[in-house]
Amino acid sequence: MDSAVIAAFITTPTAVLAAAAAYAAGRAQARAAHRGPVDAIRRQHQREAYAALVAETAKYERHMYRVYLGTIEPRMQSHWNDTLSTQDGEALVFAAAAVRLEGPAHVAELARGIERASDQVYGAVLELQDAEDPVMSPAYAKYEERDNILTDRAKAFVEAASAHLNSSDGRQ
Repeated sequence: MDSAVIAAFITTPTAVLAAAAAYAAGRAQARAAHRGPVDAIRRQHQREAYAALVAETAKYERHMYRVYLGTIEPRMQSHWNDTLSTQDGEALVFAAAAVRLEGPAHVAELARGIERASDQVYGAVLELQDAEDPVMSPAYAKYEERDNILTDRAKAFVEAASAHLNSSDGRQ
């Protein structure tokens, strides 16, 4: 066989492989150029949703604590003028829903945990308000236990959300 034909047989597969690799690299680069701005916008929406949930959780905890104090010590009720209402926690539920939509799944599950814990705090305060003697009621200790659970879940959420937002690839 002629040496030119042999050289053609050897270099042709190499050229085809090089062209395929260059094509794949170009597509990956184009995808990254397109996804970069989209990922930045997604990350900003996540950051806003996470911050809203943290803020609403803190606001909810403060409100429930004032209602709790007003329940066990009526003089405190007139000081803050906070009462329990059916609207308590609506903003927190909305903020948790936004986080569940933005994801990722492990952060969304922590947001759902905050929402469930807030329901439990509400229930404990409601039990206290229905008790004849709130200070002697079992709901007195239940409130503190459930409030601690809410605080712990909020802390776990902040840690996970921060880790997710600060990871280099946005996945964690």
